[in-house]
Amino acid sequence: MRFDTTLYYHVGDDYSWPLLFEEMRETVELVDELGYTGLWLAEHHFAWDGWYRSGSNPLMLGAEVARWSDRLRMGQCGLVLPDWHPIRLAEDISFLDNMTKGRVDIGIAPGINSRACTQFHLAADRQDRETNRRLYEENAQIIIKVLENESFSHQGEFWTFPATEWRETNPHGLDRRFHRADGTLEKLGISPGPYQKPRPNMWAMSESVSSAEFCARNRIGTMSQSLSLGRIGQNWRRYQEIASKTRGYEVGFGEGLAIMRNTFVAPSMEEALAAARPGYRRLFSWASDSPLHKRSNSVLPEEFDPAFDKQDWLDFQINIDSALVGTPESVTAQVQRLVDFGCTHLALFLNIPGLSFEQVKNSLRLFATEVIPNIQSPKTGSSDASANSGHVQATY
Repeated sequence: MRFDTTLYYHVGDDYSWPLLFEEMRETVELVDELGYTGLWLAEHHFAWDGWYRSGSNPLMLGAEVARWSDRLRMGQCGLVLPDWHPIRLAEDISFLDNMTKGRVDIGIAPGINSRACTQFHLAADRQDRETNRRLYEENAQIIIKVLENESFSHQGEFWTFPATEWRETNPHGLDRRFHRADGTLEKLGISPGPYQKPRPNMWAMSESVSSAEFCARNRIGTMSQSLSLGRIGQNWRRYQEIASKTRGYEVGFGEGLAIMRNTFVAPSMEEALAAARPGYRRLFSWASDSPLHKRSNSVLPEEFDPAFDKQDWLDFQINIDSALVGTPESVTAQVQRLVDFGCTHLALFLNIPGLSFEQVKNSLRLFATEVIPNIQSPKTGSSDASANSGHVQATY
């Protein structure tokens, strides 16, 4: 079982950036000491409604994390692909992978804020979800092509590479991997290529069946945050079906599956609920335009209880095991249900507004020392769910 975490950014608060960087360094050192496997680093732009303070470049932050830990893996949650030039992003991923000797995981997302996305590419406007989706998917496919091949070309809706006709006239610059005999450039290649071969594993933040289908066809794993296990299972059965056909072998349930959960652990249930509830209300009030704000969208019809609509968000998400908030004993029981379901990769989302840095550190300690050691091998669920620590190159 792989246990990862995010950093804590004091979302929604007017917090000192210099102090935040000091706290992030302390958090990296703490999660390294506690034995977590990796970190997932966020990307947000233009201080979205004054809310997210995570920074704009998770790859650059990952390079800094590598200075603070020589063991932790570094993912991004996620790289907002419509905001990036795909080749430049592939180069940066590959460069960091070499700097860290293969400790990079790739996390991707289509973006959630049109005010940010449209500043980088007009087609990224999430008010036009279909165009945004096509740009996101084309960028993902280009990045995979660049990282997996010594030389590549591409012609799509948004990008063509090589971008223009070029003929090499200097014989010292002629390379038959990229040029025709007459010197015409027909392919490109990045240097260095990734340290991990054929490329670092990739996960997409994924909440829909259509997203799971795209990931399955392109050897991308999925990471889901807000769905019930029933909804995740629905997506993953479809993923399993398509991935098995694409790869030519039976893909086990859970292979490449990662789950992220809002997490806060305290010595007593009363303390956990009192600390988390105000921030949870802020968090879901802020995200009120999300389709998942409607409780019935987070669960299967047969899982839905009409009483859910009368519960506040924290109680609802605890009931569907989407919020790991409680005592070490109650959270252990929740995590065990995820494991029995077939999850072999769990990432903790720490950013419940209003928590103090000390509360977050204590929660990380309690999870590492009193939850993880008590997780047992799966009792039920998929018997062929295959663990992947991120070190084996299954290439999701």
